[in-house]
Amino acid sequence: MRRFKQAVTLIEMLITLGIIGIICLFAITTVKPYEKTYKFLYLRAFNVLETAVYNSMLKRDSFPATTNDFCNMLTEYANVAENKCAAGGDLAKNVSTFPEANVKLILSNGMYVWIASNGGAPFVKTEQINGVNYTIKYYMTYVDITGSKPPNRVEWHQNGQLADIVAFAVTEASVVIPIGPPEVDTRYMTAVAVYLPYNYDMPPDGNRSAPVTYSEAKSLAWGNSKVDAEVRTWNFASEVAANGPFAVDYTNFKPGVNSSEECTAVDGKVSPCYVKIDNYN
Repeated sequence: MRRFKQAVTLIEMLITLGIIGIICLFAITTVKPYEKTYKFLYLRAFNVLETAVYNSMLKRDSFPATTNDFCNMLTEYANVAENKCAAGGDLAKNVSTFPEANVKLILSNGMYVWIASNGGAPFVKTEQINGVNYTIKYYMTYVDITGSKPPNRVEWHQNGQLADIVAFAVTEASVVIPIGPPEVDTRYMTAVAVYLPYNYDMPPDGNRSAPVTYSEAKSLAWGNSKVDAEVRTWNFASEVAANGPFAVDYTNFKPGVNSSEECTAVDGKVSPCYVKIDNYN
């Protein structure tokens, strides 16, 4: 008797691969929902800005005096797909609409970047610290972390929807300051207060707080104290309109300085503690 060998046809194989692809898609959606994706994207935007500003400022004697210079400075160390520094118009500081025509940069990962300026120049913020007025220059930078993809939302709800348009203050101290909802919403990011060693019983790198909100980490490290050399202690929340989309109620996010870790600054000196933003937690 002649026996025939069974084989898989091309159509059967394509159907099988299609089913596997659908299953994988659902698995990815289940394992990494949009909230985890937003955290990844937000931290990527933060790191892109921080890396670009830090490295570019190492080569400069002063902070860019115009928006165009600042915008082009970012392109030196950020992967940019489209440079629209000269074409896109500047935004005002407190806005709720972000026209595509005003986009300054489109990053290689698809993120949109807008820049707000003080009539083409940087904003100047003043803080009184120990009776002395200190100033710092900065540009407000807005990023749509999902680019052209929806929802293109600036409205944020604490226990509901996340906004994909976020704000940063980029300062002349080469420090990028998160603004608004990501300061108090761990769905965007978490931060830790780092306690440097002050006795031999502590680890060589010191202790760390548990991952908390950025606002809580700042409070654990510094409380309400301000230090001229530590830009993260400055109150950039005051730069945001109280009724604007980036305004946040900080009442429930300040537990107080962790004095047990000797974080309190003495005689106006810089606290030995500092804040580190966690990456991809």
